Amino acid sequence: MTNCPECDASVEVGAMIAGEIFPCRDCGTELEVIGTAPMSIERAPKEAEDWGE
Repeated sequence: MTNCPECDASVEVGAMIAGEIFPCRDCGTELEVIGTAPMSIERAPKEAEDWGE
């Protein structure tokens, strides 16, 4: 278990793998699993709009 970097709520990541993106249940911020040993998460990068290119 770790904490959301945005709202500091406890976040259970269970069997997630590095690179997986999921929302925080409390604040809705998109989070990304950075490492699994030890468990580490941070805000997921925003995707740039491609405007149909």
